[in-house]
Amino acid sequence: MSNRPAVSAFRAGVCPSSWPGVLVAVLALSGCPVPDAEFEPPVVDAAAPKDLTTATPPDQAPARCELPYDVRAIDKVATGAVTIMPLPTDPNVYTAEIDATAGGSMKYGENPFVYIDLIARKKVELTDVQADVSQGWDLGLKRWQIKLNSGDSGPAGVTVARVPGKNLGEVTMAPAGPYEADDYFDAKCVFAADPIGGLGTALSDWYDYESGTSRIVPKKEVLVLKRRDGQGHIKVQITSYYKGTTSANYSLSWSYLP
Repeated sequence: MSNRPAVSAFRAGVCPSSWPGVLVAVLALSGCPVPDAEFEPPVVDAAAPKDLTTATPPDQAPARCELPYDVRAIDKVATGAVTIMPLPTDPNVYTAEIDATAGGSMKYGENPFVYIDLIARKKVELTDVQADVSQGWDLGLKRWQIKLNSGDSGPAGVTVARVPGKNLGEVTMAPAGPYEADDYFDAKCVFAADPIGGLGTALSDWYDYESGTSRIVPKKEVLVLKRRDGQGHIKVQITSYYKGTTSANYSLSWSYLP
C-alpha cells in the first residue's frame, strides 16, 4: 500500500486514520493519536540462534597497532633452514637447528622471522604478515628476537611460564604460572622495544652475555608454553645461539607435558 495519501493528509494538517509504513515517531510528534493496531514491536525469540556470520564493516573493525618501520612485518617467507629430529637417546625429546640469521646483522630488517610448529615438528612457510593472523605456529625467531603466537604477535594463545635454573629433563610438570603473552603495545598503541631495539616480547630476556666475549648465551631455564590446541604444555630449552662463530643459529630441544 502506498504511503502517499497518509503523508498528504499529514501535510494538510489532517490526522489520517492509518499510517502504513510511516514512522510512528512522526505521528506522535505531530500531535496525532497513535493507533495501537498500527504499531506492534517485533517479537524477539531469545532462544533463537544468533547470526554470527555477519562481518564487522571494515570501517568499524578495531584497528591493529602498526609496528615501527625498523621492526615491520615482512611480506615474504624466511629462507633459513630448519632441521628437526628426535633426540637419539630419548625419542620423546625433539631437537631443532634453526637458521634465523635473516640475511645477517646488516640486512635482518628486510627479512622475516622463521616460524616453528612445535606440535607438528616442522618449519611453517608463512610470511610475517600471514603469521600475524595464523594459528599454525608456536615460535618465531629472527636474529636475537623470539616471539610467541599470542598477544601482539598472533592469535593462538601460546603463553609462557619460566622455570629458572633447570634443564629440560628436570621439569616434569607444568608450573602454575604466571603465563605471559607477547605484549609490546599499550592501549594507545605505543610500542615497547627490547634493549636492542627489537620486539619487546615475553621472551626478550632469554639470554645473557658471556663475560669477556659479549657473546649471547642462553639462560639456564626451561620455557613452558601453553599449547595452542589446548592439549597441555610444551617444555622448551634453548641450548645455543651459534653455529661455529655465526650467530642467530639456534639449537633448542623440547618435549610435551600434560
